[in-house]
Amino acid sequence: MSEEPKVVKFYPKDAAKSADNVLEQAIGRYNEVLLIGWDIEGNFDARATLGLKDGGDCLWLVEIFKHKLMNHEFVGENEGE
Repeated sequence: MSEEPKVVKFYPKDAAKSADNVLEQAIGRYNEVLLIGWDIEGNFDARATLGLKDGGDCLWLVEIFKHKLMNHEFVGENEGE
């Protein structure tokens, strides 16, 4: 019995301009997620998986992100060249 071919979706270089594209690319890559952003009406919104037990877990993720951001660990392709 032959396997069906795996479909690979390619995204344009500027695909990260769309929140939907970013979320689609994250499917299947994370165990726990904290999602923070602006909804389509411009309101601040946050959601998290149930494995993040309380506000402390969410705050810990935010602090780790802040530390990495301040240490320039998130550099884009054209930045820092």
